[in-house]
Amino acid sequence: MTDDRGTTRWHRVAGRWLEPWFSAYALAGLLVNALVPILIPVTVESKGPVAVAVVISAFFVGQLTAPFIGSLADRKNAQRQVFLGSFPIMAAAAVAFGLSHSVVLWVLAALVAGAAAGAAQTTGSVFIVEGHPRSEWDMRIGWFRLTFGAGQVAGLAIGAVFADHQVSTGWFVGAAAILCGVFLGRLGLPHLTAAGDPDAPTAKDPVRRAHPVHSATAGPAAPVPARHHRGHDEPVVQKGELRRELNGPFGTFLLTWLLAMIAVQTILNVMPLIMKHAFEVPPSKTATYYLVGSVVGALLYPVCGALAAKIGSGRVLAIGMLITLTAFVMMAAAWLFDLPGGHIIGPCALIVVAIGYPFDYVGGTMLAAELTLDGQGSAMGLFNSAVAAGAIVGAVVPSFLAVHFGYGSLPPLAAVIMAAAFLVGLKIFRSRPSAPAP
Repeated sequence: MTDDRGTTRWHRVAGRWLEPWFSAYALAGLLVNALVPILIPVTVESKGPVAVAVVISAFFVGQLTAPFIGSLADRKNAQRQVFLGSFPIMAAAAVAFGLSHSVVLWVLAALVAGAAAGAAQTTGSVFIVEGHPRSEWDMRIGWFRLTFGAGQVAGLAIGAVFADHQVSTGWFVGAAAILCGVFLGRLGLPHLTAAGDPDAPTAKDPVRRAHPVHSATAGPAAPVPARHHRGHDEPVVQKGELRRELNGPFGTFLLTWLLAMIAVQTILNVMPLIMKHAFEVPPSKTATYYLVGSVVGALLYPVCGALAAKIGSGRVLAIGMLITLTAFVMMAAAWLFDLPGGHIIGPCALIVVAIGYPFDYVGGTMLAAELTLDGQGSAMGLFNSAVAAGAIVGAVVPSFLAVHFGYGSLPPLAAVIMAAAFLVGLKIFRSRPSAPAP
């Protein structure tokens, strides 16, 4: 009976926080956190470290369009169209990767894929923070990221099968999966009401309602907080507030997040090459090890959401950064001191990175929403752009280090940068816990 009650409780909790359209968001995770870090380095490796860095950077340059896309989607009330339209574009770019053998074409495909992925991530986050009361953000973002992690696991499974041989086939399989997002994303996706519509917020009723979703699997949509509105009882913030807040805690957060992402992406951008050249682990096994860590990490997303509600999102972010720093130190020590068992230490550290990432991302996502009073589309765009900017720096600069000292020199660099990020973030880690969900 205990097991039956536990299963029933799990179904009840999951049924409350999981939404059908999250399955499409999972496919963005398949591309961003699996196919890109596993298949791009393997695809481009024959052209040298600089070519690998350029192609990976192109993907994240594409993601730098996220603030513009989020802002434009907000103004045009086109979040649904942008979100759903991103999936065929990502799929086409994956096919292009599988067909091409030219650095120029890889760069173009990466730019397109990055822009589309940034659009999906930004608008997906907006559906959470503008489609539900603030008191539910912690839990919903945790479960939201669970599906992203599930997509990552599926993508890593593709990498484990095709990374050593038939890389092009891996791209084609990934493209077919991503294309399904066009259909899955329609299941229960909220309709956000545009400002100025009859259902738009007023001084007496500062809560924008979402149109009911006509789906066999979805009931009426939840109330949507007004844009430029932090809470139901807080004053509306005028345009330009975000710019002023960049000089305050939100700016400190962005710098912390940027440095942390530089450190993380220094490793994740080329993890199959680091594992191969520094620890003698082939790419397929790297994908398998990272898959194991990602399974654990995916299950931790809801836990991190609940933890953020109890101890504060800043503390959750701090925990994640310390876990990740520990993993980088493990890799760095194994390479610097040529420790015996490096082929075990390296993969174990990679698993730790995957376990720490949910703490990083849930804590970071919540802080991005909590520390600004301005439009959530712009905030989430800046948040995703910090990831992109960190990835670009974490690809280009370390590539020159890899040319002269090998890929094993990247973990020590990542450890130093993550330590600096933690020191910068000390001022913002003491964020107040969000109100618990009713």
